[in-house]
Amino acid sequence: MTSEHVVTFRQHIGPAHTGECFLLPFEVPADASRIEVELHYDHAISAALGAGPGNVVDLGLFDARGAEFGTTEGFRGWSGSARARIFVAPDAATPGYLPGPLYPGVWNVSLGLYHVHPSGCNYTVTVRLSRGPAAEPVQLTWPVPPLKREARWYKGDLHCHSHHSEATGSLADLCGAARAQGLDFLAVTEHNTTSHHRLLGEFRTSDFLPIAGQEITTYHGHANVWGAGRWLDFRFHSDADLARVIAMAHAAGALFSANHPKTNGPPWEFGTLAGIDCLEVWQAPWFLSNYQSLAKWDELLRSGARVVAVGGSDQHQPAPGDSYAQQLGQPTTWVYAEALEPAAILGAIKAGHVFISAGPAGPQLELVAQAEGRQAMMGDGLATAGGRPLQLTARVQGAGGMVLRLVGPRGVLAEAPIPSDDFALEHTLLPRVSGYVRPEVTLPVDPEDADEPAALMMQALGNPIYIQAI
Repeated sequence: MTSEHVVTFRQHIGPAHTGECFLLPFEVPADASRIEVELHYDHAISAALGAGPGNVVDLGLFDARGAEFGTTEGFRGWSGSARARIFVAPDAATPGYLPGPLYPGVWNVSLGLYHVHPSGCNYTVTVRLSRGPAAEPVQLTWPVPPLKREARWYKGDLHCHSHHSEATGSLADLCGAARAQGLDFLAVTEHNTTSHHRLLGEFRTSDFLPIAGQEITTYHGHANVWGAGRWLDFRFHSDADLARVIAMAHAAGALFSANHPKTNGPPWEFGTLAGIDCLEVWQAPWFLSNYQSLAKWDELLRSGARVVAVGGSDQHQPAPGDSYAQQLGQPTTWVYAEALEPAAILGAIKAGHVFISAGPAGPQLELVAQAEGRQAMMGDGLATAGGRPLQLTARVQGAGGMVLRLVGPRGVLAEAPIPSDDFALEHTLLPRVSGYVRPEVTLPVDPEDADEPAALMMQALGNPIYIQAI
């Protein structure tokens, strides 16, 4: 026999609380079998940029194991503003939320105030607790396919979403779309949740690798984390707490990548990028203000930081019959790795053995440096005695009619039109000071637009070789 207990919260919140997260505690009894949470508020608008004045309230849930900032065990899910009603049970949960034991004690509804109308926000949260016999938790296991161990360039997408955050398409839709694009790997980075992690094994094959990720979606900037194997908190505003979360990611063996630092990215509003491993220099098609992200990356490189440039489509997978402006693999991130498995792919990204292209078909870009019998590829360092020659070889495929450039701390070092779909440029440097060289492929730029950064239409972009003059 089952029964229901209802808890209701009502409050008016003023606009001064925009950007805050807070908790609504409620008691869960030992015989709880299902928890439902429903949220209503006035002046609701879309969370999309430029949607106008109104309210956007995000929704999440923590269980009795803890809800304080930095917690891991107590997280039970987040749906942002994508859902107004969610449930959690031992055997099932709304996408974005984690099924499992309904631990007795104090749980918390988590609300995030993304936007607050000038007149304020009136909200109502209703928690329904079903009591009675509970279903048994479900343990998921997936067969592990044979490992594909081959040292080569693997292509993938490092930034995408399914209905575990606010997209309409399922994980099956998302992974199916990735395979249709010919991608080798796909990092699924749902907004502020890890509910998809336990399900990705279903889509793993010997030639397709889903990678567990999370987009840490704060109200001051977004970041992707790959390979943490745990949830990471997003409820922070300060640079100090950002540093704390980056340290948590690194302690979990993960990479931390600051996302789309550009207008309408949304932009990166924290006061620092210290400690990041990667920067999403290319998000969605290049013309969407990615020149601003490129400028930010070059600024970091000139400062001496070794930050790896990566790309991601930020695809929000549509359900069959729906549509979305972005496409998976636009751009594509190529990684030179020893095998198609998470440690190899993420290790190669950390090493900077990465280039980005406009799509899965390329262009493909490589840069090699040689000095005194030693060789380096993109992401590597190469020491050379000051003033001694360093030979650079840049090779690009599938870029006939475009322009190949080699760029250093002071700008363009060499530039050449690409006459064919398989072209190599040789260039000799006599480095007297330490620096870097990175390759890029662009569409030709009209001479009158040569000094306009937004006119540069990137087609491929490689990570630097770092040169140490000794």
